Amino acid sequence: MQDVLEFGNLEAQPLHALSPRDRILKTASDLFYRFSIHTVGVDRIIAESGVAKMTFYKHFPSKADLIATYLRHNSAVWFQMLATASEKAGLSPLERVLAIFDALDESFRAPSFRGCPFVKGLAEFGPEANSPDVQAIIAAYFKDLHEFVASLVKPLALNRPEQAALQILSLIQGSIVIAQSTRDPAVAEANRDAARSLLEGGSMGLPLASSMVA
Repeated sequence: MQDVLEFGNLEAQPLHALSPRDRILKTASDLFYRFSIHTVGVDRIIAESGVAKMTFYKHFPSKADLIATYLRHNSAVWFQMLATASEKAGLSPLERVLAIFDALDESFRAPSFRGCPFVKGLAEFGPEANSPDVQAIIAAYFKDLHEFVASLVKPLALNRPEQAALQILSLIQGSIVIAQSTRDPAVAEANRDAARSLLEGGSMGLPLASSMVA
């Protein structure tokens, strides 16, 4: 939660109002997300954040340390967003799953949306990369997302809950990639409908009285 609060404060404040460390992190987060991690160098981050090189390395001994912090922040913010959406009062178990797509819809409509940092990270830090700490954070994100979705699917008492969780994950990730490539936020609603059809289908074993509030 502290990561979420810290990152939210960074986003809300102008660069000049932040501490040197937070200026570095906010600048790097913006540049990494808008461009790519590998194409943005330390010198550019130092220049745009307005800190001295010595100050940068005092807070982040290496670019890998900065990348790891950036990814941890993004993971914390993303999961807090999902938790906030899915834990609203009065939602049925099915609606808690579908709330993920409502959160995606809001995210896709933001002018700053440029895809998923972790999908991009997979491309930049594949098996050949010699960045075990960064690779571990990326792997942990996808594992945690799987577990989060599985925890929402479990109360539905499906015949094949693990398969359903994988299918919902596919709809989530597909929504993000398509929204990034087409700039059409309607994909979130379309895949929300697909998720509902999937989970209400008789083959998955969901009772028809799925609107019952948990």
